[in-house]
This record gives sequence, structure tokens and C-alpha cells, in this order.
Amino acid sequence: MKIAIVCPYAWDRVGGVQSHVRALGRTMRERGHEVQILAPSSMTLTHQLVGGEDVKLVGRAVGVPANGSVAPLAFGPLAATGIRVALRDLEPDVVHLHEPLIPSLSLLALVNTKVPAVGTFHAAREGSFAYGATRPLLRRAMSRLDVRTAVSDAARTLISNYFPGDYTLTPNGVEFDRFATAVPLELGSGPKVLFLGRLERRKGLKTLIRAMAQLRDLEPELIVAGTGPLEKASRGLAEELDVEARFLGRVGEEELPRLYRSADVYCAPGIGGESFGIVLLEALAAGTPVVASDLAGYRAVASGAARLVPPGQVSALAEALRAVLTDPAARDEMSKSGARLAGMFDWKRLATGVEAVYQRAMNGGPQV
Repeated sequence: MKIAIVCPYAWDRVGGVQSHVRALGRTMRERGHEVQILAPSSMTLTHQLVGGEDVKLVGRAVGVPANGSVAPLAFGPLAATGIRVALRDLEPDVVHLHEPLIPSLSLLALVNTKVPAVGTFHAAREGSFAYGATRPLLRRAMSRLDVRTAVSDAARTLISNYFPGDYTLTPNGVEFDRFATAVPLELGSGPKVLFLGRLERRKGLKTLIRAMAQLRDLEPELIVAGTGPLEKASRGLAEELDVEARFLGRVGEEELPRLYRSADVYCAPGIGGESFGIVLLEALAAGTPVVASDLAGYRAVASGAARLVPPGQVSALAEALRAVLTDPAARDEMSKSGARLAGMFDWKRLATGVEAVYQRAMNGGPQV
């Protein structure tokens, strides 16, 4: 089938939705489908190399504060025209819209096409002021979706609170082989604790830095991959607390599997707003032990394979990291159990479920 997958966030920015769309697109192409990804760019549209032959950049994204972060969204008449023309030229059998109700390309695609539509919801938190305030306006757009899906129970709970209905669970997946077989990077001797994510408050990097200060006797190094508004403050805190930290900046997609494979522990110390945790799946697929905050989205993915600690509690996080770093047998068991769990989320296993969702949309409704 011919599939259009619409990503609402800038394609040249790192994020869970972008990772989901990228991996899903690759998987569907490998299964013989014709796939076109449509996404905005935070750069000028002359920078086509951030896309590729299977990605069409539509609209210029601007940063909009949302959920404790800054979402790079594209909206307005130029973006609306661009998505309408792109869908008309592609003539897809089905269009798959990610976060279809936020003011960006997915919503614009939803109101500018009559193609069978699947909407996938990713966000998870206790509530949404935006959904509550705009519910009367968005009901009509929501009714245009032929099938609704959510990546986790937490995401399904959030959206169904405002727009009740049937939501099929279509979990985030991981390209298992790409992470499991990657060749580790050479990061030098000594234990390595990896943090990967945008450097902003909700990701909890400052909590991790404070926890690392309690592990000086182990002489570990904190590897920080990502950029964001708290980079300067995070560097300053690491220096103030005498924590050995290496800030890598943004890491390319090709290097990510190798980076996971190079770490002794992957740590996700987020304090909230995480719907699923693709990064946890990637680390588990790479065989890297995971220590993470006990958030609903993380728990749904890694419970039983990762050590989960109360979010924001420095001493609890330090204790969990120490336990993993000082126990090779425990690390080995966590690596094996994590890889088994990640294998269950391999896109090769999940793809048939997504194809069934597309077929239901093309058949005109949510029959199950």
C-alpha cells in the first residue's frame, strides 16, 4: 500500500515521535510498502539533506512551549498549503498522523485530506489544558479519524479523558538488530553512565549529576548526549560538584546504537511527562542495563528489566546506580533480560499490527 506518515515535529530535531516515525517508515518500506514521510524542518527548506528521498520537508517549524519542553511545530497558511499539495501529489491509500490534534502538520493534514486516516497519540501526563480549552473546536477534527491509536496506556488515558472512544494500542517499537549488533564506541576506561535527551528540566539531568556526586569513589564518568536550554547550567553543576562529565552535544542517528553499547548503565532520570520511553527500549535492545525514574510510561516499557526509582530522589538514584555498577553479575542478568524484553517490541513483530490498523482505516471504520 501507499502510506503517508505525518510527523508534527521538526525532522532535524531529536525526539521520541521522530524516532518512532523514522523507524516505522523504514520497517514499512522493508515490508514492500511505498512510504512517504511528511515533516517540518526547523531549518530553512533549502537544507534538504535533513530529510532524504523518502522524507518531504513541509513548513518551517518554530518553538512552542509545551509539556515542560519546547515543541518545534509548523502551522499557518504556508504549511497548510504545503501539506495539502504534498498529499495531493502522493495520492496515498492511507495517511498516518502522529499527534493529530496539536497545531502542526498532522492537524493540518487531517483537515485538508479525505484520505483514510489513522491518528496516533503519544503524549502522557495528568491533564492537558490545551485539550480541555479547545475540545469543542477539535471534536470535528477528531471525528475525521477512521482509527485512533495510542502508544501506551498512559497516552490512551490522557486523550480518552477529553475525547472518549476506542483507541487501539500500537506501542513504540525498536529496530532491535540495529541496536543489538552495533559496535561500541571507544570512550576510554572506567565505568560509563549514559544520559541521552534534551537538556531541559523534565528530563532530570540535574538529579543525575547530583547522584553522580555520591559515586565519586567508583570514579565513573557521566556521558551526556543532547542539547537544550539547561546545558550551561548542567555543565556548571557538574563542575561545582566535581562530577566527571563529558558533554557530546547532539549525536547522529547512526552513532546512537554504538553509544548505547558503550555504556555500563543507561540512566533516564526524568521527572514527568514521559509517555513510553523509546530511549529505554533502545538501551535494552543494545543490552545496556537501565536505571530509570518510576514513571508510568517508563514502567510500562521496562518494569522487570530495569531498576526503577522514585523521580527526583537523588540518594535513591545514586543507590540504584551504585548497585548496578558494582555488581557485574547483576549487570549481565539485566542485559540479558532487557534484550529479551526489547525483542518483544521489535518493529518486525509490531508491523503486522500497524498494517492491520491501516487496513481497518481503508475499510472505513474501527471494526475489530
